[in-house]
Amino acid sequence: MPRYLSYLAPFIGFLAAMIGLLGPSRLPGETGIRAITPFGWLLAILAATSLGVAFYTVSSREKELAAARAEKERFRTVSFEEVSLGLNRLIDVLRYAALMPYTTVPRIPSEAPEQCPFPRENGRPGYRIDLRSKETLSVLENLYLVPGAHLKNAYVPAGVPFGTEITRYSMNVISEESRKAAEIFEKAVQKYAAVALPIDVIEASSAALRSPFLAHLTSLRESWEKRSALEDTDSAIALNFRFLNSGISGGFTKDYLEFLDILDKLGAALGKVR
Repeated sequence: MPRYLSYLAPFIGFLAAMIGLLGPSRLPGETGIRAITPFGWLLAILAATSLGVAFYTVSSREKELAAARAEKERFRTVSFEEVSLGLNRLIDVLRYAALMPYTTVPRIPSEAPEQCPFPRENGRPGYRIDLRSKETLSVLENLYLVPGAHLKNAYVPAGVPFGTEITRYSMNVISEESRKAAEIFEKAVQKYAAVALPIDVIEASSAALRSPFLAHLTSLRESWEKRSALEDTDSAIALNFRFLNSGISGGFTKDYLEFLDILDKLGAALGKVR
């Protein structure tokens, strides 16, 4: 709406008042419409015009506000979808790690049970994995990481995140997918913090980015190479290179549980606003 329209209605009202000062609006001794003088008719026309302009101005402002609200809602929907994508990717990384002893070759050294302890989802491909359960913690704490391990075949990943790739090493999957999630969080906060993301979503996303455990996930390969070169061995057991509690900063069980708390807060913030 052009800015000058906001001033048009009061200007017309002022003009009508000035015209009213120049002469009478009604003839003495007359009644009804015949009593209205030319000045009176002019005043009536100006008043009607002022009312019309006022209604148009209010309507235009309402339309602009509605369009702005719709655009903000669109931005919020898009931003939430992006943050949720990063959140779901990190959850999939942890699910992927929990399934590694049962889905990779060569078989990763592990004290986990031979049979997968996670039940299948009813009617859907996948596993029900409680990331805080004793079973999951036992698997992850006893999972030795081997750089050359990869998925057994293209049929196993029906219940495993990240598709059917069997050539990508599992350690790389964890690091690469964790980096992608971090990039999603970072870009979403940069793009939408000022226009769409509420403060609790921004804080939870930033906490995830700063998490020592996320840094541990993204640097697994580098950590392996440093420790392997230092110890001059490729044996995961000799290196004590486990997914959790292998002595790497940020990679302890407490760091893992704190990371889950952050993801829970982020999920709650997204759900609360939605």
